[in-house]
Amino acid sequence: MTVTFRRTTDDDLPLLHEWLNEPGIVEWWEGDDVSWEGVVRDYGSGRDDGTDHFLVLLDGRPVGWIQTWTPDYGAADTIGIDYFLGEPADRGRGLGAEMIRAFVATELAGWRRITADPERANVASAGALRKAGFVPEGDLMVLER
Repeated sequence: MTVTFRRTTDDDLPLLHEWLNEPGIVEWWEGDDVSWEGVVRDYGSGRDDGTDHFLVLLDGRPVGWIQTWTPDYGAADTIGIDYFLGEPADRGRGLGAEMIRAFVATELAGWRRITADPERANVASAGALRKAGFVPEGDLMVLER
């Protein structure tokens, strides 16, 4: 099993739109506009919001998405992540933790502090972060190196 990453392109927007409207994902994106227009605005190439978006590939097959962002509460050596596994069949098998570990190791190697802020009720997300080495810190999950 090989997990790799590539930056998203506008060609990925139909897949992101499909995933963001999947019931197991949209429940955690409450308040976000996951309409086609919203996905184009928030995830397309025309945005200028300081985020970087990556497609997660498992043996070349798209399985998820990760974005990075610079938190306004952090220091210069802190970066935040958001993520999901797109297909229900890929969840609950440990792939989320593996995806996060691999992303941190390959794409965030230069960052000392990595944060995530999953919804409190999203125990699966918090569990994946714990398995990837993150620890609770207030409302955040944090990995320090």
